[in-house]
Amino acid sequence: MKLLWLTDLHLDHVDETPRMAFYSAIASHGADAVVITGDISEALTLSSHLKELGRTFAPRPVYFVLGNHDFYDSSFDAVDRAVARVCKEQANLRHLGSGEIIPLGNGSALVGHRGWADGRAGRGSGSTIHNPDHDRIADLQGATKQATFGKMTALGRESGNYLRDVLPYALKCYEHVWVATHVPPFTRAAFYNGKPCGRRHLPHYSNLSAGCAIRGISKSFPKSRLTVLCGHTHSGAQVMVSEQVQVIAGEARKGWPQVQRVFDVSKMPIPV
Repeated sequence: MKLLWLTDLHLDHVDETPRMAFYSAIASHGADAVVITGDISEALTLSSHLKELGRTFAPRPVYFVLGNHDFYDSSFDAVDRAVARVCKEQANLRHLGSGEIIPLGNGSALVGHRGWADGRAGRGSGSTIHNPDHDRIADLQGATKQATFGKMTALGRESGNYLRDVLPYALKCYEHVWVATHVPPFTRAAFYNGKPCGRRHLPHYSNLSAGCAIRGISKSFPKSRLTVLCGHTHSGAQVMVSEQVQVIAGEARKGWPQVQRVFDVSKMPIPV
């Protein structure tokens, strides 16, 4: 089975003609399924762009998680409701994060959760970086800095708790588990403008809560392997955070969506 990976498409920055050309390029790869690790669009255009992606690849499945930009100019609840409606209309769209473990064949499976930059790494709440999320997402607008970082931490812990619920069972049943999420769960995979993130940026570019869950659970399954696919930073990275866990972060540029990779899931990923 071949799994095509996309991330940080930001289709709201892509005009119709190049967008349709990109969809044609996706279809030409002949993959069996697509996985998207967030920042597909922004809230006002997310539903239409998801439908386009679903139609492009139908009847083959399109698995996806959402990123922070997908909630811009709306709220978490409103976007989640809109996405649920789209998935009901376009049956091959699958929004990950509801406990599903997707068999991919040859002893491998896919799980996913959107994740969130949990504000815990680097300088934490002492960071002086202004995060546009706090202006563009209704749930974060107008809050004090303390309250905002509290919300970030809660969102990160939500993904960590989700993985603690789902990953153990997946690793009991499958030799190789692929984890789709948006924010890098380990600081070693978090880059900014092509360089390792500094302490000011790390609170907004990593999700320690998810990383702690992945690392801890993997130790209980020494014969299993995990590959984490993520985005968010727009700077590519591929690191082995342990003998069992590999993290691959996608490279992206707004206005220029691209295919990240096509994986043959029957083969174990080659350690860097």
